[in-house]
Amino acid sequence: MKISIMLLLVAICTVGNAYFVPNVQCACQQIITEQECNNWNCQWTVVSPATATSKATGYCQQVACGELNQTQCLKESSRCYYQESTQQAAIVCFTLAKCEDIQLAAGATCQSSNPSCVPSNIPKPQCVAAGLSCKNLTTIEQCQPAKGQTLADEGLCYWNGSCKVVTQCGDITAKDQCELRQFQFACYWTGTKCSPTTCGQLSQENCKFVLQSPLTGAGILPCNLVGNNCVEATIGTLTQSTCSSNTNSHYRWVPIESGGICAQCNPYKYVYRNQCECQQLLQQAECQSSQNCKWAVTTGTTYACQALACADYLVQQQCAQVKGCYWNAAGTPQCTAYSNCTEIQGKNGQACVALSIFCPGSNGTTCLSQLSLQTCSQITTPLQPNVCYNSIGKDGYCTYEPANKACVNITSCSQLLTRQLCDQFSNSCIWKTGGAASCQVKTCSEYLTQSSCTYIQNNINNNILNICTWNPDTKKCSSFDNSFSYDVNSCFSSTGRTHHWSEPSNAQKGLCLPCHYSSVLNVKSNCSCSDLTNYTDCALSAPKCFWNAGTSACQNQKCSQLTSQTQCILSKYCYWSNSLGCQATGSSTVTCSQLSANTQQECLSQSIICAGISGGKCSSSPNSCGDFSTFYQCFGSVGTDGICQWNQTSSKCVGISTCNMINTQAQCELVLNTCYWDNTGNGTCSTYTCTSLYTQTKSCNFYLSNPNQNYNVKYCYLTNGACTEAPNLESLTSSNCYASTGGTARWKAGDNNGTCEVCYSQIISVLFIILSYMF
Repeated sequence: MKISIMLLLVAICTVGNAYFVPNVQCACQQIITEQECNNWNCQWTVVSPATATSKATGYCQQVACGELNQTQCLKESSRCYYQESTQQAAIVCFTLAKCEDIQLAAGATCQSSNPSCVPSNIPKPQCVAAGLSCKNLTTIEQCQPAKGQTLADEGLCYWNGSCKVVTQCGDITAKDQCELRQFQFACYWTGTKCSPTTCGQLSQENCKFVLQSPLTGAGILPCNLVGNNCVEATIGTLTQSTCSSNTNSHYRWVPIESGGICAQCNPYKYVYRNQCECQQLLQQAECQSSQNCKWAVTTGTTYACQALACADYLVQQQCAQVKGCYWNAAGTPQCTAYSNCTEIQGKNGQACVALSIFCPGSNGTTCLSQLSLQTCSQITTPLQPNVCYNSIGKDGYCTYEPANKACVNITSCSQLLTRQLCDQFSNSCIWKTGGAASCQVKTCSEYLTQSSCTYIQNNINNNILNICTWNPDTKKCSSFDNSFSYDVNSCFSSTGRTHHWSEPSNAQKGLCLPCHYSSVLNVKSNCSCSDLTNYTDCALSAPKCFWNAGTSACQNQKCSQLTSQTQCILSKYCYWSNSLGCQATGSSTVTCSQLSANTQQECLSQSIICAGISGGKCSSSPNSCGDFSTFYQCFGSVGTDGICQWNQTSSKCVGISTCNMINTQAQCELVLNTCYWDNTGNGTCSTYTCTSLYTQTKSCNFYLSNPNQNYNVKYCYLTNGACTEAPNLESLTSSNCYASTGGTARWKAGDNNGTCEVCYSQIISVLFIILSYMF
């Protein structure tokens, strides 16, 4: 995981008020100092006591459920439940694995033990989870008992002939319910009705924050006391004493050279690599809905989508998450451009990452890029868990393992041992209870409603956005597989800003296409299905091939079996029709000429064999870059003369033959397996080596030597933990022969257990692109 190739999502709630902050609370482990740690929910744990020559080391951790009283226990309903006891000194708060574990005392209800648990008689009288939605609760005892309240995943429930969720303060008709603790900062009783709380309604003692709505997960608006008046506040106006309390512990105070800033605890929100660049947004509406872009005049009366300048970002949490910008808190705070992390003053990593997420380290005086850092295991000497929990190493985000007393980089959800830490990675991990509660990988199927069915990140170390889509027939959320189903109004917003409308002027003719497809030169020698004689190689060739267990042979996949657009277009035997699904091709010439398009990407989103474009129709013969007369046709295309790049000076599309001729990061990162953006210095587009391939992608297989037809396939393999160039095919094995050659070679059984050899039967002399959807 490289912060150097990672953009962070500005996680500010944009509905209604730009001041709302994201609703993921700080984990106790993210608190750095002992003084800030000790409260009812967190406690400081000493790892090594102070000596005559060294300071004490320790870290902040969550208080165990067994140490909480009744009031505290009920506030921690996500992880604890209250159990009445007749013994004065007995434990009354227990860790919640499942609601069925609750044993009720006489007169108690499930909800009085834990508000997310409700009574059930199936298969026997017991407590069960309230679940996601109030509407699934069928009795008043489940929905709104006389003792306790029911809290479903979506929010507090109330009974009105059926069970409903409180979505707005006006849903509440009784004073006592309006004044419940759950609604303390969302609603207030006017004397006749329940109304939304504003900062002005809060007393001086309670002037901290208001919630946007009474729903669970509502946005938070900070408040500040000015004189005797409670008013709305921005994060930048909060002080060390109000930073945490006035954001409901979603922010923490970070000391920096000029004093300190109120900074977000949770830095694990990404703008993923496959989200659109400003210059790719051709529609004004798409551009204006992207918070990092502006629709502005380029020349004369011509408008285009352009990236915001650093000075355009007015708040710290936005500025710090834009590459090339940092929050300069000295004097009048402002967002300032930088070219090297060492230009930023920061005495520790926590301060630096608050100023710019792309500069997460410090040498004690100035900030450092991630590439300049140590690994997580080296980052603290002697080991200081509180520093480890709040650090980013060269190898990624760090976490402390108490059992091993070690600082390690986070590679899987299972390493996050508390729900608080798991929630920090909410796009890729989910905390699951039942049996042994643990942090597990999130999938689209975890979303149970249409409104929540948005996107996931399927790996902590892979900053690619995976779109989810709701099936109205099955009422289930699943992985997104067909961008053609979106129109010009939904394309950008409904795909997590990973797709854009392909036409700038006539929106009726365009298609919804991914912004970051993979421009890859197809290897010159490509194995056919019949070449692959073992199961492993055949499985890796999907979707074009499948292993026939009956005949023990690798065969071509039938188009009718490829049910998603993604699978279909990657098979040279098939093409995608939005009305008919995956169809078999005739001859390549006939198939391509039937497909309508205005750009190469529109053609390739229908069939991989159609890399050319002419007169609004696709073609099997690729164009030269000079054939593309507009920027939107040029950007991201591949011609017979190389990768296409738009020359701003001459307003012409030109072919480029080497990686270092590419001058933008967006273009460079399209040429996967050939070029990568090297962030050292001012940033350059560089050709891979086996070492840089492994450093950048954590993959050690193959790369192509040049982004044009005159390339060679370079084979890589892992040896002693290092990725090096394979001296020859004979050094590859049956397990890596096909993968490490990009499908150019196969394993052939024979003497001495077999050999790895090139597939010579399918020599391809022309250049085309593989359009790879990243979800």
